[in-house]
Amino acid sequence: MTSEQSSTGEGRGIRRWRLLAGVGLALAALLGASSWRHGPQQEASGASPALIVGDQRGGVQALLKASGELDHMPYTIEWAMFPAAAPLLEALNSGAVDVGGLGCQPFAFAYAGGAKIKVVQAGFQHPSPTRGRSSAIIVAGTSPLRSFADLKGKRLATIRGSAGQDLALRLLEREHLQPGDIHWVYLNNAEAKAALASGAVDAWSTWSAYVGYALLRDHERSLADATALPPQPVFFAASDKAIAGKHTQIADFLQRLSRARHWLAGHKDAYAAVLARETGLPGDVARFTVEDLSSDPVQVDDRLAAEELAILKRYKATGIIDKIPDLTGAFDGSFPIRS
Repeated sequence: MTSEQSSTGEGRGIRRWRLLAGVGLALAALLGASSWRHGPQQEASGASPALIVGDQRGGVQALLKASGELDHMPYTIEWAMFPAAAPLLEALNSGAVDVGGLGCQPFAFAYAGGAKIKVVQAGFQHPSPTRGRSSAIIVAGTSPLRSFADLKGKRLATIRGSAGQDLALRLLEREHLQPGDIHWVYLNNAEAKAALASGAVDAWSTWSAYVGYALLRDHERSLADATALPPQPVFFAASDKAIAGKHTQIADFLQRLSRARHWLAGHKDAYAAVLARETGLPGDVARFTVEDLSSDPVQVDDRLAAEELAILKRYKATGIIDKIPDLTGAFDGSFPIRS
């Protein structure tokens, strides 16, 4: 099992993709980082402190905006935008962000690293014939690879400890292969996109709009996806400090998020329009991305630990974590679900 470095040619490809992203092509908004405020500026008057929400562009912020849940806010929200879950988790752990949405896989990776965070809301995707297709192993359209088993001995790009890596590990289990049967190349999504285009890697394990853009716009192929795998939860996590100091704001925010998720089930086109406008994604890519986002909130309790434990065991077998942590403090059930 190896982690390979970029060659000079690959580096040129990465720089080319970043340049294109920088001048506004479709994924530009997904690769940037910014922050803005929504709501009355209350700190100066001594009212409740702002709730700092970590998000990925076109994520929770866009959903709450589309559903009307950002109207008439009784407190300030500061939005901090991140290109992926890993830096969001770093911000959560450092206290720079109070709460943030992420997959169960990066949460497990961060918690194993000692992050002082807890899951405060969880949800499972609605069942549908297309559920899981936006989590996929992408190959070039001209690639000779035709099945996931063909990846044996090949180079797979993904983010270390991400949903993309866990997808590959789950597919390896299904094919009775070992983590060491493929060569892991740890790159962020922008780098992985360029590496696949240049031939520096054979495949790329990614998710969401990256999959939609690859399939619908770049004429690449899905070698395998999560459609035949059991669903996994999505999480909203908070820092221990925020739970103690901003419990009321977090509780209100999570109720708004729950209502927005229920709204999404019947308004996918409306949300896709907002997503396209907020991110610059083409309409068809935005609609593809939205299809997999509908989820039902579930009460947070230690039953979620079983899924996290399975992820952690896969990560330990792969060598990306040294030991499996005690998960008894990873979940906070003090934020009840209400419609």
